[in-house]
Amino acid sequence: MKKIAIATLLAATTMVATAQVSLNGKISEFVDNTKTGATSKTTLATDPTSNITISVNENIGGMKARVVLDTSLKANDPISGADTKLGDRQSTIGLAGKLGSVDLGRNLHSHFLAITNNDAFGTLYGSVAGDVHNLRGLRISNGTFFALTPIKGVTATYDRTQSGGNEATSYSASAKLFGINAVVAQYEQGTEKSTVYGGSAKLGNTTVSYTHSDDKGIRNSKGDLIGVVTPVGPLKVKASYGKTNTYITATAVGADYALSKRTELGVAYRHVNAPLSLYDVKQVGVGVTHRF
Repeated sequence: MKKIAIATLLAATTMVATAQVSLNGKISEFVDNTKTGATSKTTLATDPTSNITISVNENIGGMKARVVLDTSLKANDPISGADTKLGDRQSTIGLAGKLGSVDLGRNLHSHFLAITNNDAFGTLYGSVAGDVHNLRGLRISNGTFFALTPIKGVTATYDRTQSGGNEATSYSASAKLFGINAVVAQYEQGTEKSTVYGGSAKLGNTTVSYTHSDDKGIRNSKGDLIGVVTPVGPLKVKASYGKTNTYITATAVGADYALSKRTELGVAYRHVNAPLSLYDVKQVGVGVTHRF
C-alpha cells in the first residue's frame, strides 16, 4: 500500500507541470447515539467519507492520463488512533478514453459500488446496506481496474487484486434502459462469492432503488433492500427498508437540509432488529457536512 501511494504521488508530481490539478474534499460530523442491545453510547462520529482528494488530469490526444490520491480525514480526533495514511481511500494512476479506462492501485471495487449506487443513503451515515448485504471490504489494493463502455449507457467493469495467492476479483455489467439504471455485480475470493442485482428509477422527482444480494461462504445469506429519496425544496428526505433470510430486518429514515451548495445539515435514524436482542441496534444522529 505504501509503495503504491508513493509511486502515485511521484507520478502526480511529474504530471503537475502540464496537467490540471484539483484539490477537494468533505468533512462530515455527527453527534451520534447508538444503543446496541442494552448498552447506549453517545459520541462524535466522523462520516467514513470525510476526505481530502488530490486529482491530476492530463489530456493526451484523445485520451486522458489521471492520478487520484484520496485520503481519509479523522476530523473529530485526528491525533488519536491509527495514523493517517496517504491515499488510503484511493491511490490510482490510469488512462481513460471514450471507450473505457484502466487504473492501477487501490480503489473501491465494482461489487460495493453496485450496492452503494442503489442505496438511498449511499452507504453513508445511517445506512443499513451493510446490515442487509455483505459489502466485501469496500476496496481492494494492488488492483487493476478495467471499465469498458462499448455503447452509450452500457458499461462493463473488471477488478482484480494481485495479493500473492489470495486474489479477489469483482466485476459488473450495467445499463440504462427506459429510464431504469440496472446493474449486476459479483465478487469472488477463494470459496467466497457474492452476487448483487440492483436498479434505480425516477418516478417524478422521487428516486426508487432496490438491491438483492446472494452471499456464499462464511456468511451464507440473501438480502433485499429498497429505498426512496425525495427532494422537497432544499430538503432531501430518504428512507430504506431491508431484510435477510437470516431473520434480520433493518430500517433507516433521514433528511438532509441544504444551507448552500456546499453545506448541509443532516439527521438519520437506523434500527436493526436481529434474531438475538443482544445485537439489536438503535442509532440516531444529527450532523453537518461541508464539501470544498
